[in-house]
Amino acid sequence: MVSLHDGSPIVGHEAFSANGRLVTEFLGIPFAEPPVGELRFRKPKPKAPWRKLFNATTLPNSCVQSLDSYFGDFDGATMWNSNVPSSEDCLYLNIFIPGKIDPAAKLPVLLWVYGGGFWSGCATLEIYDGKIFASEENVIIVSMNYRVSVFGFLYMAREEAPGNMGLWDQLMALKWVHKNIDLFGGDPNRITLFGESAGAAAVSMHLLSPKSTPYFQQAIVQSGSATAPWALEQRKVAIARSVALYEDMKCGNMSKDPEKWDLNKVLQCLLDAPAELIRDSEWAPVMEFVDFPWVPVIDGDFLIEQPSTALKQGNFKKTQLLAGSNLDESIYFIVYQLGDIFPPNDFFTKNDFITNRSTWLRSISNLLPRSYMKSQLGLASIIHEYEPAELPVKPNDWIDSLDKMLGDMHFTCNVNELALANNIHGGDSYYYYFTHRSSQQTWPSWMGVLHGYEINFIFGEPLNSQKYKYTQEEKELSRRFMRYWANFARTG
Repeated sequence: MVSLHDGSPIVGHEAFSANGRLVTEFLGIPFAEPPVGELRFRKPKPKAPWRKLFNATTLPNSCVQSLDSYFGDFDGATMWNSNVPSSEDCLYLNIFIPGKIDPAAKLPVLLWVYGGGFWSGCATLEIYDGKIFASEENVIIVSMNYRVSVFGFLYMAREEAPGNMGLWDQLMALKWVHKNIDLFGGDPNRITLFGESAGAAAVSMHLLSPKSTPYFQQAIVQSGSATAPWALEQRKVAIARSVALYEDMKCGNMSKDPEKWDLNKVLQCLLDAPAELIRDSEWAPVMEFVDFPWVPVIDGDFLIEQPSTALKQGNFKKTQLLAGSNLDESIYFIVYQLGDIFPPNDFFTKNDFITNRSTWLRSISNLLPRSYMKSQLGLASIIHEYEPAELPVKPNDWIDSLDKMLGDMHFTCNVNELALANNIHGGDSYYYYFTHRSSQQTWPSWMGVLHGYEINFIFGEPLNSQKYKYTQEEKELSRRFMRYWANFARTG
């Protein structure tokens, strides 16, 4: 049993990791009041202390989100779907402690922020289970839920819907860890934030936000950064999206003239509607590739200025940063976007989806932002940079060049930009590039080393021999990943 610093008593339980080591885990500790009713779109409120023993032994709900069914029940896609019931009452965190609790241990702490395009994700996925990582490396792993989609990022420029609620949720969890982790044997002065994709973009936003910087020491960003084109939305676009949502939900019709919008009506409709109804319309406002509908905004509160400006001027936490990306970052997203070129029915039997230059060019026009398509010169230079040079061009070459073009744009270059800025302004940046295709990968081999699939190695999945058949080399690779991440958390 542990009594938190506010006197609230909680009990966890001892478990064994899949590699046979003892771990103490606490699942579903509440760090904020449930964001329900009037609190639906507000900043989180700290959890009031409780007196009755809280049983932290079952996985918490995930936050309300839609599930991916595009490829039916194919496990490569469904492994990212929430594995627990979803609810608006979802602000909970999980703690994985090696062995038994020793309050004097002062172990380094790694706090995980999941990805999912800011529209999905939850801390309870099997792939994020912290038991193997914690027990192999003698570190404490913490993971938190934060609100996603409309519930996490509706922006209406008022305190009932200030935007960035999901980031405020993360910050509240971070403050909770900073305040209480010593009771679990963690060192509050050695907290490393780590996240992937939208989770990495969020971690970089904590580096940019003076609100967050006192509560953690260093950061790991995997395949995402605040300067990614999908990571932020302009405020006026965000407000227009709330109106599009309102109309799609059949709450009513708004004028075509933004000056005449009645945002009180929009907000009231969204506060009164069942969560499922909002969720089912969440994609209504979106048109473009990797354009997620509900994402952070520069609200003047959590985020003060454009990330690219902040990075140029050094307005961020200069610290130890570990950053990197994967070989084939964007192919995962391309196959969802280009259903006519990659039909789900042929997906696992064919591999010659793009056989000529005209199909390739057509794909580009469906993938690049419209603003890029308008600049003839810009477009020509992008095509020149990425067009396959080796003749004869094989179908896979066309696909690879698309993947590199979009992967650089959406993931790789912005991670590099963050790492470089941190270095220039006096921080230390360490870099990795992940190029190993897992032997257990179920996506077709022509897709290569996909976005997100370094995570299996970081959380030690290859060491779970009861369930998976990884090679000896892969087990070693996973051990190295965990060692590098943990050593970074220990000493920077």
